[in-house]
Amino acid sequence: MKNVQLTLVGLLKKYGPTQSPLTVEAGQTVLEIIRDLGLDPDLVAIVMVNGRQTFKSYRLQEGDRVKLVPVVGGG
Repeated sequence: MKNVQLTLVGLLKKYGPTQSPLTVEAGQTVLEIIRDLGLDPDLVAIVMVNGRQTFKSYRLQEGDRVKLVPVVGGG
């Protein structure tokens, strides 16, 4: 199994599993992982992979470090 570290940031922590960082399998897209976790993709505003912003369509590779950053609202 090829592993990827996944960290949920901010309010996303309460929607995902309690373990952080998570280990997920490489080869899937970030969007597939988001859906597998039961998260609403619209809650994820920024995807960071290895310190760089990327798209939810990014296909994860072994050793990637992923952070999912939520939408921040205010008024």
